[in-house]
Amino acid sequence: MTADPRVHEITLRVRYGETDKMGVVYHANHFLYFESGRTEYLRRLGVAYRDLEARGVALVVVDCGARYRGNVGYDDLLTVRTRVTSLARVRIRFDYEVLLDGRLLVEGHTTLACLDGQGKPRELPEEVSGRLAGLVIPKAEVR
Repeated sequence: MTADPRVHEITLRVRYGETDKMGVVYHANHFLYFESGRTEYLRRLGVAYRDLEARGVALVVVDCGARYRGNVGYDDLLTVRTRVTSLARVRIRFDYEVLLDGRLLVEGHTTLACLDGQGKPRELPEEVSGRLAGLVIPKAEVR
């Protein structure tokens, strides 16, 4: 567990249906783990996606990536570590680490853009940008 309040951790257990024929987590499923990490990170700050969407605000993924360093398998208990590494007027970048017993197995990132109800870019709501402003860890400081 990290002591840094800018980093949020959750634990997830790998379900059988998330694995492929070789018994390891199908690569795209890691993005579901990333989504859980960022959703819970924001929820911890008092920001729920559901509430934003009800007001016509959407946070959509415009860039993503992952680097796989090891296999994750069925029933593994994972730690998903989430941090914000960039915050701009319309965009947020989240970086993730997926760990098993403290071993780094997957690194990833997603950049989200804020859109209005018509799909046009808009500024992040103050409740999001204001709560994240002091929590950004620049990429250069990660590891």
